[in-house]
Amino acid sequence: MRSYLDRWARQLVRRGVRSGLIEGSNLWLSIGAIAWLFRFLSKRPSPQVSVEQLRLGESLIVSHVPAPPRSRRARKKAARKAAKLEQRVARQQAKREASRRYRRAQAKAALVEAERQAKAARRQARCSKEPRRRRGEEPAGRGHSERDAEEAT
Repeated sequence: MRSYLDRWARQLVRRGVRSGLIEGSNLWLSIGAIAWLFRFLSKRPSPQVSVEQLRLGESLIVSHVPAPPRSRRARKKAARKAAKLEQRVARQQAKREASRRYRRAQAKAALVEAERQAKAARRQARCSKEPRRRRGEEPAGRGHSERDAEEAT
C-alpha cells in the first residue's frame, strides 16, 4: 500500500512540474507542490529490527534513541547543546573536587583502602606461615629417636 501511494505521489509531482512550471498551470503547480510535501512528510526512517536467539541467562534491553537531527541547523544546535552540557558537567566536577567535603571523603576512602590492604597483607602473612603449635604438641619427626620408633612396633 505504501509503495502504491509513493508511486502515485511521484507521478503527481512529475505532472505538477511539467504542467505547472513548463506549461504555466497554477493548479498543477499547486497539486505538484502538495504531492511533493506529502512525499517529504511521509518519509520516515525504516525501523531497525534485530533477531537473535537468547541463551539461558541472557537478557534483552529495549530502548529508544531519538533520531539524529536532519537539518544542518538542527545538527549545529544539538552540537552546541552537547558542548554546553559537557562544560557544565566539567565545571560541576571541578567545583566538587575543590570542596573540603570532597577532599575529606577522598582521604577517608584512601584510609579505608589502606586499612583494607594492610588487613589483607596480615592475612596473607598468617596464611604463609606454619600453623602455631599449642602447648604440649610436638611436631612430627622431632624429639624422637629411631629407637623409640622401633620400640613402638
